[in-house]
Amino acid sequence: MKFLKNCKNASKEIIKLIHSSNKSIFDKTQKGFGGDISMNIDLLAEQIFIKHFSKQGNIYSEECGLIDNKKEITFIIDPIDGSFNISNAFPYYGSSIAVKKNGKIIKSFIINLATGDYFYKSKKTRIENNIFYNKKVTSSINEMILFEKAYANIDICQKLANNNIKYRSPGALALSLALAHRCKAVIFKGDIREFDIAAGLHFNAHLNIKIKNDIILVAKRKKDFNKLSNILFKG
Repeated sequence: MKFLKNCKNASKEIIKLIHSSNKSIFDKTQKGFGGDISMNIDLLAEQIFIKHFSKQGNIYSEECGLIDNKKEITFIIDPIDGSFNISNAFPYYGSSIAVKKNGKIIKSFIINLATGDYFYKSKKTRIENNIFYNKKVTSSINEMILFEKAYANIDICQKLANNNIKYRSPGALALSLALAHRCKAVIFKGDIREFDIAAGLHFNAHLNIKIKNDIILVAKRKKDFNKLSNILFKG
């Protein structure tokens, strides 16, 4: 469980940094490897993960790209998932890290840094808990659809509206994918990047999943999956 321990320790460091009085962490910097303009908090969080994991494996991260440490495993990292939410005090942001070996994801960790709720999966273990309190993540979104990047996909928004389907767009893809088993469905349309989806899809690999072109659909119930598939992938 060394991986899980390191993930927790790194997360606590990042949370402490977010709650510090240093407002410069929200200053924008240069464009990162993933194509987005990075904030200082993105870069600082990445350095924290590199510190905890670079001795154990290669690093593939949204900000710096690939750091080849000549290791057998690679850590696929999204240091901050939802940095816009952090800078606007919206409590839905996190970090995600997946472990890749021989082309397959073998472990995953996703955390909501605002609440401390985390999701961990290995070959034999699947854990939902909180790094601060010994409690399981509460379930409160059973009938909700999370549609990430809805603002950029008005055509899909109109299709959902035509079918009287409500949704929310919280703005942190990895975290939404980790919550897919607790909500009705997760939808995403946009540039699909490995560090955004690797951990979340691994954690919920047992659900109904379809990825086609630039659209991702994940749903726990087959009837919801089929209905949304007809809306998203046909016509």
